Amino acid sequence: MNHSSDALLAGQPRIRATGTGVQSTIPQRSGWAVPLLLMGIVLPSGLQVLIAGAKLTPTRISLILLLLPALARLLQPARRLLLSDGLAGTFALAMVGAAGYAAGPQSAFSAVAEALDFVAAYFVARAFVLEPPAVQQFIRLVKVFTAIAVCAAVADVLTGRWIVRDAMAALMSQPEAFVDDGTSSEDGVRVGLRRAIATFDHPILYGVFCSLAAAIVLFSATSAIKRLSWACLCLFGGLLSLSSAAVMGMVLVMSSYAYDRLLCRFPWRWPLFWTGAGMFLVAVTAVTNNPLSWLLSHATIEPQTGFYRLMIWDAVSAQVWQSPLTGAGFVTFGYYLLDRTVDSVWLVTSLHYGVPVTILLIVLNLSAMLPVRGHRPTDIQRGFTVACMVFLFTGLTVHFWNYMWTFWGVCIGVRASLREWQMLGGQDEQF
Repeated sequence: MNHSSDALLAGQPRIRATGTGVQSTIPQRSGWAVPLLLMGIVLPSGLQVLIAGAKLTPTRISLILLLLPALARLLQPARRLLLSDGLAGTFALAMVGAAGYAAGPQSAFSAVAEALDFVAAYFVARAFVLEPPAVQQFIRLVKVFTAIAVCAAVADVLTGRWIVRDAMAALMSQPEAFVDDGTSSEDGVRVGLRRAIATFDHPILYGVFCSLAAAIVLFSATSAIKRLSWACLCLFGGLLSLSSAAVMGMVLVMSSYAYDRLLCRFPWRWPLFWTGAGMFLVAVTAVTNNPLSWLLSHATIEPQTGFYRLMIWDAVSAQVWQSPLTGAGFVTFGYYLLDRTVDSVWLVTSLHYGVPVTILLIVLNLSAMLPVRGHRPTDIQRGFTVACMVFLFTGLTVHFWNYMWTFWGVCIGVRASLREWQMLGGQDEQF
C-alpha cells in the first residue's frame, strides 16, 4: 500500500505493543489532519458558505471530511477505545435527542451542528494526534497560530478596528454579523482601548484562547527561555482582550505551572492540589450565603460585571428548572437575558439540552484525564489537563461557540489520546 505524504490519511498508525513499548510500522505522521483541525485559530468563522441553510465554516468542512477516516482509524484492532470515546458519542446523541424532543426537527438540526463542531473535533483529535510526532506537530502549529492571532490582536488595538472581522464582513457580505457601535464596554471598547478580538468571534473568546495556548506551550517547552518567551507572549496577547475571563484563565495556568515546578519532587502534589481545590469549594459553600454569587463577583475585573452575570444565572436557572431533563431546545424566549447574553457555557448547555447533558459534558472532560495505572502523567498531559480545567472553570462566566467550542473538543481528544498512548505501552520520554 502506498502511504503518500500528500494523502489525507498519511501516517495512519499501525501500532503493536511490545515488551519495550509501542512500535509503529510506518512513518509517524498525521498528514494534513492536524493543520486542518487547527486552522480555525487563524481563519475566522465569518469565512463561511451556506448550503441548504447550513453554515459551513472551513473548520466544519474539515471535520466533515475527517470524521469518517478518524472513526475508521480508531476502530483498527491496534487502537484501544476509551471510556471517554463512549461518553463523547453519547453526548452527541443526547444533544440531538434532547433538542429534537423539546423543540422539534429544526432544533435537532441546530443540535447536530453543535455536536459536529464538538464531538467530531474530539474524535478527529483522538484518531490523528496519538504518536509523538503528531503531538509535536500539534504543539508547533498551536505556537505558530497563536503568534499570528496575537499579531492580529495588536493590530486591533493599534488601529482601533477589528481588522480581520471587518475584512470578513466586506468579503462575505454579512455586515449584520459584525456590527459594533463601539459604545459597549463588554463588546467593543474598555478603558478607552479597542478590545482585541484577533480572528475570534469575541474578545473574551480570544482572551481565553491565549490562556489555553499558555497551558499547552508552558508544559511542553523544552527550555526555560522558550517557556518564558511563550508565556509572556500568551500573557500579553490575553491582556489585549481586556477580559476578566482571560486573566482568570491565565492565573489558573501560571499558578498550576508554578505549583507543579515548585513541588516537582513530590509525586503526591496533584492529589493534594485537587483535594485542596475541593476543600476550597466546600469552604466557600459553607461560609457564604450564596457561593455562586461569591465566585462570580470575585472572578471578574469589574464588580458590576459579576453582578450582571449573577442576574443572568438567576434568570436562566429559573427557565432551566422548568424543563431540567431535556431543556428547551433552540427557541426564542422573548427576553434578552435568555436570547442573547447568556454568558456561561453551563447555562447555555442546560438551557438547550437539559441538566443531564451538562453533567455528561463535565464527566467527559474528567474521563479523559483519568490516570493510567503504573504511569505518572507527563508534562504534556498536565498541560492539556490544565487546558481542560480552564475550559471547565471559565465556563462559569463564558459561553464558548464556533471555533472555541471546537477547540474544547480538540483538547479533550488530545488528552484522551495521550492517555491511550500510555495504555498501549508507549514510552513517555518520547514526548
